[in-house]
Amino acid sequence: MYKQDFVSLDLAWIEKYFKVEPQDVHMLEDVEDFRRRGAEAFFAAEGNKAIATCMVTPVGDGVWEICKLACDERHQGKGVGSAVLEACQAYAREHGARRLMIVTNTVLAAAVHLYRKHGFREVPITNPEYERVNIQLGRDA
Repeated sequence: MYKQDFVSLDLAWIEKYFKVEPQDVHMLEDVEDFRRRGAEAFFAAEGNKAIATCMVTPVGDGVWEICKLACDERHQGKGVGSAVLEACQAYAREHGARRLMIVTNTVLAAAVHLYRKHGFREVPITNPEYERVNIQLGRDA
């Protein structure tokens, strides 16, 4: 229902801070394929428009990755990012997650703060899939 909003919100923040990488294009264009393999995307909406989104996807061995968190800049600081992050964590737990992980960049200070607020702590980088990754966070599910 919100696929275009998912793509638009995520591309907006990626393009603002980094460059779009092939992995971004693959995940954004093929989100339905990821969903068939167990992933799920969550949205906060205002009217019929998504204002925040976050996705969680299984990576194996009980580990799930939180990814593609994005929020319309006009709605930052209103709790919508927290809401979609919490929905992702709950979904992963309900589907057998034992561990949650996030790869990101410290330039995104507000996002890193949000993750830490939700119990994520810095761990060694094991998934350097993106050039922009300079920090990985994890927590027990």
